[in-house]
Amino acid sequence: MRRFPSCLLLIVLLPLPILRGAEPSHLDLRREAEAAYQRQDYAAALEATRHALALRPDSPRYRYNLAALSTLTDDSAAALATLRQLAALGVVLPVERDPDFARLQGTPEFRQILNLFAANREPRGHLTPLAELTGRTGIVEGIAYHARTGDLFLSDVHHRCIWRRDRDGRLTRFTAEDDDLLGIFGLAIDEPRNALWAALRALPEMAGYTSGQKGHTGLAEFDLGSGELRQVVPIPGDGRESAIGDLTVGPDGTVYATDAKAPIIWKFVPGAAEAQKVAESPAFSSLQGIVLLRQTLIVADYANGLFAVDPRRGDLTALVAPKDTTLLGIDGLVAIPGGVIATQNGVEPSRVLRINLSPAADSITAVSVLAAGQPTLTDITLITLVNDRPTLVAGSGWDGFDPTKTREPAPHTVRILQVEIP
Repeated sequence: MRRFPSCLLLIVLLPLPILRGAEPSHLDLRREAEAAYQRQDYAAALEATRHALALRPDSPRYRYNLAALSTLTDDSAAALATLRQLAALGVVLPVERDPDFARLQGTPEFRQILNLFAANREPRGHLTPLAELTGRTGIVEGIAYHARTGDLFLSDVHHRCIWRRDRDGRLTRFTAEDDDLLGIFGLAIDEPRNALWAALRALPEMAGYTSGQKGHTGLAEFDLGSGELRQVVPIPGDGRESAIGDLTVGPDGTVYATDAKAPIIWKFVPGAAEAQKVAESPAFSSLQGIVLLRQTLIVADYANGLFAVDPRRGDLTALVAPKDTTLLGIDGLVAIPGGVIATQNGVEPSRVLRINLSPAADSITAVSVLAAGQPTLTDITLITLVNDRPTLVAGSGWDGFDPTKTREPAPHTVRILQVEIP
């Protein structure tokens, strides 16, 4: 669910409760560091950031902030070493424009680091366009492929609908106009039950949004052939805001969904009255993509990386990122043999990652960048498989759209891109 700026430095933190007696999380320490920075207590900010990085060692933001604070506390050697570690993550951050690095600018060592960041901007991997949809005025978020018919389904947050592109390339509106539909995010096909499932959420970017719709979210089931709306599944309310963004369907028809606001993974069992909790944890911050890999749910959290979750007991395991890798800012996931492919739009440049997992799916064995820095690999969202090839949405329409200033996104080209797996 693309709802954050591409640079991790700018992510807005949501209020989280701090439990009495509990150890502070990296987000708690981040807030502490930001408060100290604002009052120019750079030594205190440095200490809090160092502890935050220890808890989240793959965070580009914390490495960046640690380097800046090291500069501000007159430790140029530590700042340069941290910037080299940051560049090793393969990302780019605006160090050349930040006045906190003023004392380093112009030095040979700093110029070398700028060269490392420049190398991270270079195109990597190979992308093949599957389709180019010109003149779109919506926000295309989700994608699903029906192998039997060759139909490609695309969700539209702004126009509150699903589009179908048939095997001949014709694009038509799949769903009828319906007041029960909100902005449509993730999609998942349940072939045995001839169903297309969608994640629904009300937000200002959708057409016709009203303040009374704030917090409305749920799941919708459509007939895969006709597009008829079969049912809308509510999410039980407990006073907290919910925002269903992505989902997957198990072999038995159970739908699993992530909640980007409440720290909850939900499930809906066919025939039930409403969704039920699978797992809830303070370790969750902003849940995004979800896949079922054998008997394990692999779930992306925008601020906390990947988790493996047992869908029966709700037990969860944080998957540790290998050295010189960051798994923050992951949006979409699709399962492949031996692991997952991920779209990562929370770093600059946006990337497509291959993440190999252990046979038990309880640890990460390798991470590789399949694509990054390509001129068309911008404004990316979710991903699926088309004929066993990872296929994602780019140019979705999120970038540059401010619903407080204009009623709809400017006409743009949505690209459906396929990524080669070496």
